[in-house]
Amino acid sequence: MPPFRAKIQRGRPVSDGLVSQVETFIAEQVIPLEVEHRGNLHHASEDFRQQLQAGARTLGLLAPHVSKEYGGHGMGLVDRAPVFEAAGYSLFGPLALNIAAPDEGNMHLLEVVATEAQKLKYLAPLAAGEVRSAFAMTEPAPGAGSDPSMLRTRADKIDGGWKIDGHKWFITGATGASFFICMARTGDGASGDGATMFLVDADNPGVRVQRSIDTLDEAMIGGHGEVFFENCVVSDDDVLGEVDRGFRYAQVRLGPARLTHCMRWLGIAIRSHHIALDRALDRQAFGKNLA
Repeated sequence: MPPFRAKIQRGRPVSDGLVSQVETFIAEQVIPLEVEHRGNLHHASEDFRQQLQAGARTLGLLAPHVSKEYGGHGMGLVDRAPVFEAAGYSLFGPLALNIAAPDEGNMHLLEVVATEAQKLKYLAPLAAGEVRSAFAMTEPAPGAGSDPSMLRTRADKIDGGWKIDGHKWFITGATGASFFICMARTGDGASGDGATMFLVDADNPGVRVQRSIDTLDEAMIGGHGEVFFENCVVSDDDVLGEVDRGFRYAQVRLGPARLTHCMRWLGIAIRSHHIALDRALDRQAFGKNLA
């Protein structure tokens, strides 16, 4: 059976060349590796991630959405759409290009909000594919879910920093992440504010990844984890953005991420359609083809 190829709508010179490169890369280097893990990335090794990304790095396809300063192409949402769609033609494609959630959204947030020192420490290695990250906002009921204002994780001011205590779950990529962007309540929530984002290293003694929760989805490296922040002390330098503005920053991250999810999912939807068409044409039952 010939390799599947996405049928991307073209017409923008900024992205057309990259789309062709990504299509070829996915067909020739990524799809052949799917059998190795049977489409399951939850428990894929770090070595396998590096293997996937090595090819994209060589071709200059890694993290095309980030600015050129950090090795990308500085693509806006319109230009990145067909590129992300082409990568999404394989469930492994977004990881191979380092445009998978949650890292893709975290890179965007860090570019917009982080200090220069924070970008050097966290964004640069993340964009280069040297590390992974996780975004820790969702909590068990009655905590934050679709309504972030129900946030229960708390960060209290201490001398020289903050102490975070809370329980998060369904945190994508938690297992194996090098750092977390943790949302915690720091105020009374008046006027829609009162939450703050913190950059928390995964080796902080106050961070514990309890487990990876079983889900129908198995395409996200690091799974969807249950994470505890217990007497987790961070410095003032680890505050991402301004104190008490976390809910506003959340929309900086989540707004574009809702779009980029759809870009990637459109790619795998097209792939699924192609697989179904091939099956209908090849499958015989009761002495004739299905179609």
